[in-house]
Amino acid sequence: MTLLVDIDCPDCGRSEPVRKVGIGTYRCGECGREFTESDVLPS
Repeated sequence: MTLLVDIDCPDCGRSEPVRKVGIGTYRCGECGREFTESDVLPS
C-alpha cells in the first residue's frame, strides 16, 4: 500500500504530497531524498 502525506521536503522544499516508505520515513517525488519525521518536525 502507498500512502501520500503532505510534508515539505527538507531539501528541495516541495510542498506537495511525499510518499511514505516506512515507519516515519518519507521519499520526495521531486528530488528523491528520503527523510524522517525528525528532519521536518520542529525540535
